[in-house]
Amino acid sequence: MKIYKIENISELGHGTAVTVGMFDGVHLGHQHILALLRQEASRLGLTPVVVTFDLHPRQVLGGGVGGVDINQFYRVTTNEERYALLEKYGIHHVLELHFTPAIAALSACQFFEQILLQKLQAKALVLGYDNMFGSKQHNDFDRLPSLAQSLGVSVAVDTAVRLHDTDVSSTQVRKALKQGNVELAADFLGYNYRLWGLVVKGRQMGRRLGFPTANVCLDDTTKVMPADGVYAVRVQLENSQESRMGMANFGGQPTFGLDKPVFEVNIFNFDGDLYSTTLSVEFVSRLRDVKKFDSIPQLVSQLNADRDAARLQLSAKA
Repeated sequence: MKIYKIENISELGHGTAVTVGMFDGVHLGHQHILALLRQEASRLGLTPVVVTFDLHPRQVLGGGVGGVDINQFYRVTTNEERYALLEKYGIHHVLELHFTPAIAALSACQFFEQILLQKLQAKALVLGYDNMFGSKQHNDFDRLPSLAQSLGVSVAVDTAVRLHDTDVSSTQVRKALKQGNVELAADFLGYNYRLWGLVVKGRQMGRRLGFPTANVCLDDTTKVMPADGVYAVRVQLENSQESRMGMANFGGQPTFGLDKPVFEVNIFNFDGDLYSTTLSVEFVSRLRDVKKFDSIPQLVSQLNADRDAARLQLSAKA
C-alpha cells in the first residue's frame, strides 16, 4: 500500500475514483463502499483512492454526535490497523490528510474542488449512504453531487448494510463493545475485535491460584475498551503466527479488595516468560461479569468453570 500526503500526491498520477471518510473499524458497511469504489474504478479505468485523515475529527474538534467530549472519544482501529484492513479489502492507494481546524472549515464543495478535483484529478466520486464531510457551519453537501457531475465527475451513492435490524456503523460497533457484546461487534466488523499490548510485571496472584496471567499494558489507550468482564479470547504472541486459546479479565479484582482496572490474560497450557512481549488479544465471546467471591476456593472454582466455558466457545468458533 502507498500512503500519500498532500506534498507527494502528484506521484499518484491522473485519473482517480475516490471516496472520503475515516473508515474507523473498516466494518461491513465500509467494506461495501470499498467494493463499490473498486467496481467504479474498474468500470471507468481509474485508480481507486481512499481519502482519510490522520486524526478523527472528533479528536480535534470535540463535541460531535451526542456532544461526546474529546477526552471520552475512542476509536475502533488505530491508523496502522485501518490501513492494513483497507489493503486487505483491495485498496492500495490512500491519501492521508492532516485534520486541522482549517480542513474542518472547508465546505463539502470546497473540499471537493480543492482536494479531490485539483489534487487528485478525481473522475469518479463514491459516497456512503450516510456519508457527509465538510463544515457543518457552511453545509453545502447537498449541492456536491450536482457540482461534481457538472464538472465531469461521475457520482455513485452506496446503500446501507443492515444487520440485526440496524444500519452497520462505527457508532454501533463502539456501542456493542462498550456493552461487552463482542460477538455483536464482530458481526458488524466482519472479524473479531483486537487489542494489543505489552506484558508487564503484575502482582502474580493468578499464578498462586493456578491460573498464571499476563498483565497487558495497552499500546493505544485511544481504542475502545470492551465493558468490564471475563472473555474467551485468542492470543497471538509477538513474531508468531500461532493463535492460542485463553481467557481475559477486564476490570478490578474485588475478591482481593482492588478496584483499579487491570487487563489480565490467561493463556491455556502455556507457562513461558512473556515479560516485555507484545500480545494480540482477539475477543471471541463474553463469559460473565467481574464479581466478588466470598473465598479463594470459590474464585478458583469459578475460574475452572470459566476456562471450560472458554474452551467450548473457542472450539465452536474455530
